Amino acid sequence: MVLKNLFGKKDQSKKFENPTLNGNQTDTIEETQASDSAQQQNEPTPALHLENALVENARNDTPETRAKVYQELLFSDLLLALADTGAPSAAVNEATVAAENPSVNVAILSNSQGVQFSAAFTSAAAARRWRAEGGQYVSIRGQDVFKLLEPSPAEVIVVNPGSAPFVVLNKVEYKQLAMGIVPQTQRSPVQVNVSNEQASSAQAPSEGMQIAFPPDAFNDVQKQHALKILAEFENIEAAALGAILPPNAPQDSGWLRTVFLRVVGLEENQEQVQSFCLSVRDSMRKDNEYFIETQFEVGVMPDPSFWVAMHQNNFILLDKNPPQIPAVDNSIKD
Repeated sequence: MVLKNLFGKKDQSKKFENPTLNGNQTDTIEETQASDSAQQQNEPTPALHLENALVENARNDTPETRAKVYQELLFSDLLLALADTGAPSAAVNEATVAAENPSVNVAILSNSQGVQFSAAFTSAAAARRWRAEGGQYVSIRGQDVFKLLEPSPAEVIVVNPGSAPFVVLNKVEYKQLAMGIVPQTQRSPVQVNVSNEQASSAQAPSEGMQIAFPPDAFNDVQKQHALKILAEFENIEAAALGAILPPNAPQDSGWLRTVFLRVVGLEENQEQVQSFCLSVRDSMRKDNEYFIETQFEVGVMPDPSFWVAMHQNNFILLDKNPPQIPAVDNSIKD
């Protein structure tokens, strides 16, 4: 299945050919801006059970929700990024050849740290959130994706880069999935996207900051009072309540409750932003029994895609000027 130029820059990927894929799993379509509705009608059915499992785990990470994510990854149909062949006609021809001569040219990308990874998606809409300009992909069952990539140089598989939540699977995990084994990990493979740049970099979960939105990070009373206090700040445009895990911090003890803000009317320098965040935190704690014993931090998150993700996943607390959610993300047709 082809979406014009979906997977971006040609010089960031290389081909990995595997002769074991069944050809009948490949189809081709051509996407044009003039025929969006027709294109959506021909798109594969989104892996909704997997998408729901990701959101459930992002809200409440338990062994049960982790296992559900892995199980859905095994049995869901995923859209695997193929290597960019250049012209749209060439992309269609390559997919046709793949059907006749069972081989697939998988895109193997590299992040800024040199980590090689492959990208897969739960829907065409999720793929467009990462590379809106289009490209090509093949629809394959999850376990077959992992089998296909097992001999590849991909150190990591990222599912839904550019979306929230997204999944990062290291080589050990996706080799287990290739054998139909549900990994018994102490950490979740699910992460919440901060920006397209961070998602496409495919960092391993232990590298860099992680963000989660557990429902019990703040209780209902605290959420009500946070909404009241934050809404009174003219410079605060939006807010979300969650938690962060700093780089290399232990997940069993390192999570820190965090108030994420989008602000306006502040100079873009670190000292002023930091001072404003401290002022907000002090205001929430001052003369307020609901927060005085709760340890939390306040930080500014300027990336627009973060706030789109907050709305898409119902993590938003306050937004005085909600972002426009792309129609394709809200109305997925079978």
